[in-house]
Amino acid sequence: MAGGLSAGLSAWPPTAARAADSGGGWASFADRVRAEFTAMGLVGAAVAVVSSDRVLLTLPLGVRDLGTCVPVSPSARFLVASTTKSMTSLLVATYVDQHRLAWDQPVADAWPGFRAPTDELTHTLRVRDLLGMATGIDEPPALSGLHEGDPTAPQLLQSLVNLPVKAPPDTTFIYNNTVYSAGGYLPLLHSGVSDDDLTGRFANEMRRRVYGPSGMTGARIADDPRGLVVDFMRGYGPDLTGANRTLAYGPVGSYAPAGGTLASLDDMAAYVRMQLRRGVSVNGHRVVSARNLAECWKPHIPVPVSPELDPDATSSGYAMGWIHNRYRDGTSLIWHNGGIDGFTSFIGFLPQHDLGLVVLNAMNPAPTGPFFYLYVLNLLLSERFGLNRGVPAKIHAQYLAALEGLRLLGRQTRPADPAATAPYLGFYEAGYRLTRDGHHLNLHLGPRTMPLGLLPDGTYVMTGGLLVENKVRLTRDPDGTPRIEVVGFETVRRTVGLS
Repeated sequence: MAGGLSAGLSAWPPTAARAADSGGGWASFADRVRAEFTAMGLVGAAVAVVSSDRVLLTLPLGVRDLGTCVPVSPSARFLVASTTKSMTSLLVATYVDQHRLAWDQPVADAWPGFRAPTDELTHTLRVRDLLGMATGIDEPPALSGLHEGDPTAPQLLQSLVNLPVKAPPDTTFIYNNTVYSAGGYLPLLHSGVSDDDLTGRFANEMRRRVYGPSGMTGARIADDPRGLVVDFMRGYGPDLTGANRTLAYGPVGSYAPAGGTLASLDDMAAYVRMQLRRGVSVNGHRVVSARNLAECWKPHIPVPVSPELDPDATSSGYAMGWIHNRYRDGTSLIWHNGGIDGFTSFIGFLPQHDLGLVVLNAMNPAPTGPFFYLYVLNLLLSERFGLNRGVPAKIHAQYLAALEGLRLLGRQTRPADPAATAPYLGFYEAGYRLTRDGHHLNLHLGPRTMPLGLLPDGTYVMTGGLLVENKVRLTRDPDGTPRIEVVGFETVRRTVGLS
C-alpha cells in the first residue's frame, strides 16, 4: 500500500491525472447524481468534483429547509462531522512542521498530565497513536454517540483513564472519538494552554492554521449554525413512515476535534484541492509540508472492507483522520466520512489521478444517510476507472430496502398506552427525560427529541430522531425504581418523577 501512495506523490499533478477527465465533461455524471437524489427523496445535498488546479463540477441539490424551500447554494453550511478528523490531524501536522511536536514523540513527554487506562499505555502511546484508531482503547457507545455535548474538555481528558482496553496496541481497528479528541487538543496542552481554555483555543487554532490557510473561508467550529451564519442547512431524517422530519442540531461540545466543523461545499472543495496540491492551498499558501501531510495519509491498521459494496478494493487501512483504500489496479482512494444528527458527509481523493470528491447531505446517518454518498462515490469509480462496476445499482437497492424496513416497522408500531407509561415519566440519569405530549410519548436528551411507539412484544421503538428504529425498554430496578434502557447504548435510572 505504501508503494501506491509513493507513486501518487511522485509528481504534482500526476501524469495520470488527465485520464480522469478524458471522457470530457461531467454533465452525464451530474445528471445521474441528480436523478439519484430525486429517487432517494432527499431534502438538500451538495456535490463537488475537483482536481488540483480547478473545480470540475459544483452541484447543489434541493433546498436548505423544507419550510422556506430556499435552494441549496455552494456556500450553504453543512455540519460535516467526522471529516473534521483529517483537519485535526492537519492541525497537528503544522506543529510537527514547526518541530514543536513529533509523530513518534511519547504523548506523556508532550503533555505530562496524560493518563491512559494502563501505566504501559500512558508511557508508550505516541502522538500519532492518538489519531490512529489502533490504541486498543475502546469507548462506551453512548459516550461520543449521545453525550458529546456533556463533558467539558477537562472532563473529557480525565475520562481517558477509565476507558476500557479491548486489545493490545497496533493489533485492532477500534474507532474512538474520545482518544481522537485528546489528540486534537495535544498541541495546545503541549503549548501550556489550560484545560479550561481548550475548546475556545482549539477553535481559534483551527481557523488560524487550517480553515483560513486552506481557503475554507466559511468554515468554523460550531454545533448549531443559527445566529452564527445566514446560509445554513437544516438537518433531516426519516421517521417510521419514510417521511423526512427536521432534526435538532446535535451537540458536539468538547468533541469538536473529532467532528465539530461547519463548512460549505466551496470550503470542502478547497480543502480537498489543498490535499491534491500536497499542502498548498488554492491561493498558493503553503499550509503544511508535503512530507507531514503524506504522513497523515499512511495507513497502519487494517479496516474491514465490504466485499459486496467495495469488491475491487484489495486493502483498506486507517491513517490519521483518513482511511486509505487500495484497488486492484493500484489506485489509492484516501477518504473519510462523517455523520451527526441530520447530516452525513464524505470527502475523498485519488492522488494518482488528481481527482477529488465532496458529498454533503442534510440527512441523518441512521439508517439511510450514507447511501447517497456511497452511490456518488461508486458512480465515479465505475464510470471513470471501471472499478466497483454494478455497485451503484446495489446501493440504490439497499437504500430502498432500508426505507421499506422503516415502513414495515412503522406498520407494526402503535401509540404507547398512557396508563402503562405514566409511572415512568420523569427525569433520568445522564440527562434523559421521558414526557408525554397528548398521545405522544417522547424521550429527550439535550436538544434531541426521540418519539416512542409500542411494538407487539412490549418493547418500545424510536419512531423518529437520531436513532430512529432503535429499541427502548422501560423496566424497573429490584427496588422498584423506573429505568430506561436505550438498547445498544445505555441504561439509566429515574431520578425525579413527574406529577
